[in-house]
Amino acid sequence: MKQQQVISQTVLPSKKHCRVFYNKVQDSVEVELDGISLRFEARSFILMNEMFRKAAARIVMQTEIAAH
Repeated sequence: MKQQQVISQTVLPSKKHCRVFYNKVQDSVEVELDGISLRFEARSFILMNEMFRKAAARIVMQTEIAAH
């Protein structure tokens, strides 16, 4: 059985491949973007996800305000 599995992947508009792996044994998440990888404890990854979600919402709000 594999220790690490791909849980999400996409190709960004810049044609860069991005994948997220989860290692259940170590309870860790690895984000890979075109050969660069960042490894986090799963709990830290979840906290960072919340931070990115809030930042993305603020960016969308700024874009909508600027467009009107």
